[in-house]
Amino acid sequence: MPLRFRGNFEPAWVANPDPVWFPNGIGDALFAAVWSIYSWGDAFLWATARYEDSGYPRNWTVLDPAQVVVEGDPAGGRMYRVGDFPLYSEDVLQISRDPRGALRGTSALSAYSSNLSAAAAAENFAADFFVAGGVPWAVLQPAHRLNAEQAAELQAQWVARATARGAAPAVIPPDVTFHQFSFSPKDLLLLESREWDAKQIAAAFGVPAFMLNLPQADGLNYSNPEMLFTTWLRSELYPKARRFEAALSLWLPRGNWVEFDPSFLTRPDLEKMSAVVLASVAAGVLTPDEGRAMLWDLPPLSQGEAIEMIDEPPGAKKSELTSQPPTVPVLEVIQ
Repeated sequence: MPLRFRGNFEPAWVANPDPVWFPNGIGDALFAAVWSIYSWGDAFLWATARYEDSGYPRNWTVLDPAQVVVEGDPAGGRMYRVGDFPLYSEDVLQISRDPRGALRGTSALSAYSSNLSAAAAAENFAADFFVAGGVPWAVLQPAHRLNAEQAAELQAQWVARATARGAAPAVIPPDVTFHQFSFSPKDLLLLESREWDAKQIAAAFGVPAFMLNLPQADGLNYSNPEMLFTTWLRSELYPKARRFEAALSLWLPRGNWVEFDPSFLTRPDLEKMSAVVLASVAAGVLTPDEGRAMLWDLPPLSQGEAIEMIDEPPGAKKSELTSQPPTVPVLEVIQ
């Protein structure tokens, strides 16, 4: 969502808060701040330059949340430092994921440690199964008991002969029986358990499961992706964006603020949008110029050559239109 400025005093940070660490502009800086909130529970913005006349921040950067220490000030408020380097509290803007009065917020995964452990264990089991052969697909069962050396020799002979024979059938001695196991890969790889853990981790970040190519619950079969995306926008994305809007607006003079524009994400398709705009123009709610700007992002018809293009008959030349000046009614002034 693009960040829009509202007011009459637009600082430099609205476009690019830190050209050194975030040369691509405000988008990269906000990405780093959002990453800090979800991974550590807090985003710390540090004002690096201020305007001399107003004293409001001109530039800021995103601090590493792992290096920031927050302590309570005995005189009231909070004290910040990075290692042994103290920071003025007026220069630090702390945006918490769950502002509940604590010195630090909580990360998105703080309450899902069991799901993280289960997901990691399932990944390790799958790797062992495919790479190390954690579960054998078949066994060679001799008719008599073998010691460790004999069993290793029998196994080595089987592997060597299997490599050499290619697609030819195997020849097994009468005292050895070959048993092949039939396991379901779905059961061996714990797919249902892994899907459950993946859904829980996605829920921690407020992400709909369909965006991770995970199946939906039975009760959501009639919810299309567009509806789920709108729910994600309203329940997770925009509330977090609103928190950034309120925090960043504190670094602006009174009467100035910033806000995210979700219209690019929520606007309907062209057919629906055209019907709404045309109906609004017909009802007089919107002017044709406003409808053009809303639907096609075109300039007003009254500017430039747009009005001439509309008044020009099909196939007529511009010289034919401009050769005869239009008749302008003259108003008589009676003194």
